Amino acid sequence: MPDHETQNPRDAHRWVVLGIISAIYLLVYFHRVSTSVIVPDLLADFRTQATALGFMSSMYFSVYALEQPLVGYLSDRLGPRRVVGFWTLAAAMGCVIFGLAPSIGWAAVGRGLIGLGVGGVYVPAMKAFSQWFLKKEFATLTGLLLAAGNLGAVVATTPLAWTAKAWGWRLNFLVIAGVTFALAVAALTLIRDHNGDAKTGSGATDSLQNMGTGSLGTALQVMATPRFWILSVMFFGFFGTYLTFQGLWVTPYLMSMFGLDRILASELTMVIAVGFMVGAPLGGWFADRVFHDRIHILINILLLQILIWSVLIWGGSFLGPAGMTPVLFVMGAFAGGFATALWAFVRETTPETVMGITTGLLNPSPFLGVAMFQVVTGAVLDRVGRTGDLYPPEAYKNAFMICLVTLLVCLALCLALRKHLYAKEVQRASAWLGQK
Repeated sequence: MPDHETQNPRDAHRWVVLGIISAIYLLVYFHRVSTSVIVPDLLADFRTQATALGFMSSMYFSVYALEQPLVGYLSDRLGPRRVVGFWTLAAAMGCVIFGLAPSIGWAAVGRGLIGLGVGGVYVPAMKAFSQWFLKKEFATLTGLLLAAGNLGAVVATTPLAWTAKAWGWRLNFLVIAGVTFALAVAALTLIRDHNGDAKTGSGATDSLQNMGTGSLGTALQVMATPRFWILSVMFFGFFGTYLTFQGLWVTPYLMSMFGLDRILASELTMVIAVGFMVGAPLGGWFADRVFHDRIHILINILLLQILIWSVLIWGGSFLGPAGMTPVLFVMGAFAGGFATALWAFVRETTPETVMGITTGLLNPSPFLGVAMFQVVTGAVLDRVGRTGDLYPPEAYKNAFMICLVTLLVCLALCLALRKHLYAKEVQRASAWLGQK
């Protein structure tokens, strides 16, 4: 019997699960990128420099990353409902601390607590979706969730710039705290966990099939495979650089490059999130329905993203704001496609019984990448120095060179992963022919 037939695809509660978790995930992305729009306010209020600001912003990603193995373990043991609900309450507390912070140190504490809270959403979401929905729907659902998250990234651009100008950035975060608290209560009271093991299966044929859920041995065996480390570095490099750009430097970069005010620059910033919203579900649909070679998709997206970073470094001044708009849209769209294709690859090669812990072990990588790249790029900017209230375009070009080199490394690893998988397929085919 096919493994997905044990599920009940007509259970309407799956849409409640999808709806509430997606609403909470909107706030996850809001917090990832909101710092970019209020950079001038934070620099002025806290009288700080880019390196310190990068460290403050990176606290979200550092804490988020470090807790992911624990979140994965708890998602398998306690169920998604409790993890999503209680962690979202922690995010609400972090919003309050950040909004009231008297110094950059307290802002870092609030930012870290926000990261802790929203870090308990994506992994249990993957666990819940693998139980409530069919395997063939997984990439599409991942794309829809990422699209919902990037709606939050849209809210964190021009709408946040408007309200920050009208009300101040602090009141914005106190309002967000109230919304976050309400969604946490909704998760705890309206979502229910799946009654049993969905046994969706993954088609994997390696030793992971025989592991026990949630044990240290499980984690060690997951991490013992070359596939795990190659995927981890790809997550680290691709999304570490992408989210550093989108979440911190894109708005001041556009202001510096083209002489735009914050509102106009934030409108251009919003294009990245809109692109991701289009690319994530579309990429998921193509991954599920059209293309079945995930590695080939990933290689092509990496090549295109390398081209886009090259344009940001050497071609931005020639394009102007109008020419930069499609570049930023395509950057977001391909990032969305990369995310859905990469997670679909993880899903189809991972048994459902260890999906939570595998996701939890992989999910820190992009956020550790952001935590590192935000500090490193901030240090590069400080080395060049500010001209007035902003850093000059040359400073951003130097910082973005680091991102370009990182993506070249990711491309090399993706090619190595394709070669590794091809070698395994040849080995399996040879063994099968030998048995015949």
